[in-house]
This record gives sequence, structure tokens and C-alpha cells, in this order.
Amino acid sequence: MDISEKFIANLRKSNVQCQKGLIEMFDSTVGRSTVLMPFGGATQRSETQVSVQKLPVGNHYTDTASMMAYGYNPDISLWSPYHGAQYAVVEAIAKIVAAGGRRDSIRFSFQEYFEKMTDNPFSWGKPTAALLGALQMQHDFCLPAIGGKDSMSGTFGNIDVPPMLMAFGITTVDADNVISTDLKRAGNRLYCVWHRHRPDYTPDVDELKRNFDFVADAIASRRIVSAWAVGAGGVAEGICKMAFGNRIGADLTVGGSFSQEQLFALSYGSIIVEASEALSPDIAIHIGHTTEDPYITIRREQPDGNTSIEARMQVDELYKVNTERFARIYPLTSDGDR
Repeated sequence: MDISEKFIANLRKSNVQCQKGLIEMFDSTVGRSTVLMPFGGATQRSETQVSVQKLPVGNHYTDTASMMAYGYNPDISLWSPYHGAQYAVVEAIAKIVAAGGRRDSIRFSFQEYFEKMTDNPFSWGKPTAALLGALQMQHDFCLPAIGGKDSMSGTFGNIDVPPMLMAFGITTVDADNVISTDLKRAGNRLYCVWHRHRPDYTPDVDELKRNFDFVADAIASRRIVSAWAVGAGGVAEGICKMAFGNRIGADLTVGGSFSQEQLFALSYGSIIVEASEALSPDIAIHIGHTTEDPYITIRREQPDGNTSIEARMQVDELYKVNTERFARIYPLTSDGDR
């Protein structure tokens, strides 16, 4: 499978496919408080990873807004409820930071959903492991949970739900500091602020704290103009969805400081950023730049320092691939050229 085929297969995954038609069934403008629409950019095709709403103040004016994000990956949770809960917390924090929030003011609410509890000790061990994983992250980040709900009835016959502890993180932000996920301008630099997990696959919290503070400071100083918290589809998903909104392309180079494997790696806590100026190479890995041509171009760095084009994919074609599955059920009622 060449790299173009990998991009297409990645965008067709159930947890990567766009759900725009379903989302548009809900009115995001109710109350006139919405800071970020569910999809951004001139074409309204770049997914927003957070919900940002100005606080209600009657006839008065405020720039204070609430920001909320969720985190959960069923595949990780099936493998280990402990790790799944840890990365649910990390994902929620990363989304908030990528949109302009700060990690140190977040509060959590957890939604738990597990199979029916029986006399099988493994059924009791799953929620126990998940709660311990979430508690460990709360302790390490010094962030409390102030609410939650548990459900222990996810069994029908011999079918069980995957172990689920979903983290909802919420904080307050200045609306002027909020950024969206869509790429803003051709010629900007693209970086990946990469998270390297520990040998036991648990998050490296010290590295995450450093990375999150770096991104938050760069957003506040207007050096980062768009960002995407890496999710189920890796960097490849993020770059595509960032490009969809304004049909701005991306020219990426793999093989040097950033490998092809990292494009598709499951790396919760990592953040892709579009920067208007150079960022510190000690934290941010330079992976390419934005282009006026609406193509995702992948180059491979050769030993002599030159590059060769491995793939060149049209943004509109990638968007079609990413929307076609669920659009058969929930049509894209407002999708089109703008």
C-alpha cells in the first residue's frame, strides 16, 4: 500500500470519518453565544474539536467564554481500560490547549459505561482500572473532576460495550484568544509538537506539561494561528481536516526528523500547529509548510538532503473520501462552495 492509499484508508476509518450531516441536525447558533462553529474555514469543512460559548450576561457584553472538549478511544480502552482512561484525559486537555485554552484551569466530568457487573472478577476489574487511570492523570496534572455519571448495564445477551471512561474537560477562556483548526494562509510553517509515551505506554506527563504550555504561550502571542490535537487518525487525519476548511494545501517532508510512521501513529497529546514564524526546534518538529495549491504533498528526504515526491493528493478528493460513508445516512445539507 503506497502512502496515498494509506491516507485514503485512514480517512475512511469509522472514528475518522466526518459526521457533518449528523452534526448539522443541531442548531449551533442558539443563544447567539457560539464562538467557534462546528466546522470552520470559508467552506465550513474543517472540524472544530471544542465547544466554545460566551457566558450569558443578559444585555451586557463579555469576552469570557466556556470551552469544553472530550476524549476517548475505544481501541485503547479495549486493550487496557487503565491506559484508555489516561489518554481520554490527555486527549481532552490537548484539544483545549490546541484551541487556545490553558491546562492548569481545566475541570473534568467523567462518563463511564461498562458491561454488567457479574461474579466474574474481570468485569469488576475494568471500571476499577479505568478509574485508577483517570485518577492518576488528575493527580499528575493537579486537575480535579467535579462531576460524572456511571453506567454498569452495557450488556445485551453475550454482547458487551467496550470499557468506557470518557473525559469531558471544561475551562474558561478569553474569546479573543481562541483559534480554529482550519489552515489560515499559504507560506506558513507546519510543526508537530510530538508526545513520546513512556516505555509502559503511559503518558509522559512532564513532557506533556512542557508541550502544552509551549503551545498555549505561542497561541497567546499570535505565533500559532491554527492547531489540531492529534486523534484516532494521527497526524495524517489532522493535516487533511485542517486543509479542508480553506482549501489550503500542505507540503510535508518525511524521512528526516519526522518519519512516515509518525504520520499515522496513535499519538494522543501531540498537537499539529500552523505558525506564522519559526518555533523552537527543541519542542516543535518542523514537518512542512502550507501552500496555495489545494493539495497534500508528501515528500521523502533523501540521504543527500534532497527530496522526492511520494504522493500528491487533491484536498477536495480527500474530503469526499472522508464524508461519503456517513453522508449516505446524514446528507451534507449545507456543504458546498462558499
